[in-house]
Amino acid sequence: MKKSLRRIVLSIEKSIVLGSKSFVLQNDFIRTVIAPGLGGRIYSLIYKPTETEFAWHCPNDAFAEELNASGFFDCIPTCDPCNFKGKKLPIGGEISSIPWQIRKAQKTRDYVKLSMEAKCRIYPLLVRKEVSLEDERPVLALRYEVHNLSGDSLEYHYSAHNTIQVSPWFRIFLPKEVKNVKLGYTGRLGKMGDEVAWPWAVDKKGNRIDLSRVADPCERTMENLYTSKLSQRWCAAVNQSRMEAIGFTWEGEALQYLNVCTNYGGWRDYYFIALEPVSGRPDNLEVAVNKWKKDYAVIKPKGTVTWTEKIILAHKINTVRNIENDVIMQ
Repeated sequence: MKKSLRRIVLSIEKSIVLGSKSFVLQNDFIRTVIAPGLGGRIYSLIYKPTETEFAWHCPNDAFAEELNASGFFDCIPTCDPCNFKGKKLPIGGEISSIPWQIRKAQKTRDYVKLSMEAKCRIYPLLVRKEVSLEDERPVLALRYEVHNLSGDSLEYHYSAHNTIQVSPWFRIFLPKEVKNVKLGYTGRLGKMGDEVAWPWAVDKKGNRIDLSRVADPCERTMENLYTSKLSQRWCAAVNQSRMEAIGFTWEGEALQYLNVCTNYGGWRDYYFIALEPVSGRPDNLEVAVNKWKKDYAVIKPKGTVTWTEKIILAHKINTVRNIENDVIMQ
């Protein structure tokens, strides 16, 4: 009887978000809203046992000229705006704000799945994404294919911009192998390209700062902190006052780094963090290729790269030492 009730919960239904056609996927643990018309993003991600919304939303939710950072979305072939090989690439890349085409919406006894795709208008790339929920698992799974439509090798940068709603009670957890991070956008810690210790760094005034602790919204800072190549590909954020956690894992040679983006009122007065599996560093493709010169990805002519990502939600969690077999381990 319990099993049949759970299968009633497993569903995929059409909806509307900000006037755009969307889909609600849910099982016993997760209710998520996927908005193909708003850049294919995960617009909402709710952990049903506690009714907690983990996706951050822009206060005015205006999908206008510049990047809307609401929810979890994909940035390719750059994240920062830049001019690369004669091509003017926008903030957030090319597909974070354009409508994605729906390929298939599917429901079986054991899972629900939404497949969609988007084609870059400037760069010759086609991105395909599948988002799925299995019955009785607090895991949202994503699978990606990126196709090079040209006969030339293409340098690119991909960032999974997972924008999380936070409070000063949150703490960020990374694998123990992370001892240092490289600075992208920053001010208080040094100049772009410098390395600082993780989690305890020293700012330009000599103050020690615990970078793993989420600051308050009046800090007026924003930083991109890039790891080196990771052998353990996971990260997590925990609300230690509510004992709730969101974790990320990823697999595939295309994603070897992590960017910890912290925005404590420093950009547009917004307040969020984003834990972003990335293909390279920094977020600016022109800088990655022509200045840092080594930490970027390349797709072969007419080639395809694939990877998978998973988002795992849990409660009764205060700390994270690892994520194994889709379980957040204390």
